[in-house]
Amino acid sequence: MIRSVVNFIVLTSEERVTILARFVCILSLGLVHLICGSLLIQMPNMMAFRVGGALESLQEQYFLLNLCFSMVTFDLQAQLCLCILIMTAGISVSYSHSIILGFGIFWAFLTAVVGAIVLKEKKPLVWIFVLQNLPELAYFIYLLYTIIVGWGNEKSYALEAAAITCSLISVLIKVVLFGSLFRLYRSFGQGLRERSNSMSRLDS
Repeated sequence: MIRSVVNFIVLTSEERVTILARFVCILSLGLVHLICGSLLIQMPNMMAFRVGGALESLQEQYFLLNLCFSMVTFDLQAQLCLCILIMTAGISVSYSHSIILGFGIFWAFLTAVVGAIVLKEKKPLVWIFVLQNLPELAYFIYLLYTIIVGWGNEKSYALEAAAITCSLISVLIKVVLFGSLFRLYRSFGQGLRERSNSMSRLDS
């Protein structure tokens, strides 16, 4: 929704008319999602109480675990959206840049898989997961550099705005992910995984 708002702002008046209906639909659905998400956050988390019991520390670990998993999936979506945006925007992309984008899709999936495994309390993989994110951050810097160098070459700034927005959203996601993962990492081995496994066996 944020990318759509930024994209709509930088378009010309004629271009805004052509996407006005789609923009209104995106805003309407986005507001509904925000309202539903806010209501869910404010509701008592019975699943956290079920898994963590009365211990607030375990309930916090369960919350951080779900937050990290959500950030891993959001990060994958942001990476794929950025790659698809660049490859389908109709701009000329060099051969080396195309290879980087193609490898980037594979790397994004691999990073997401490692991130999901890390949340199974695999401590040695935490640092591998952190190192896997460094090339992605380096690519964001490279992408922003190429956008700044070529700024103003096109009549419309829609592509530049979309790429910058996706990059900033991805960086924000990674900041939240690393902050939550650092707090969760310190609580690995304190019983949350065992309680989750026991609850899964009881449900089955």
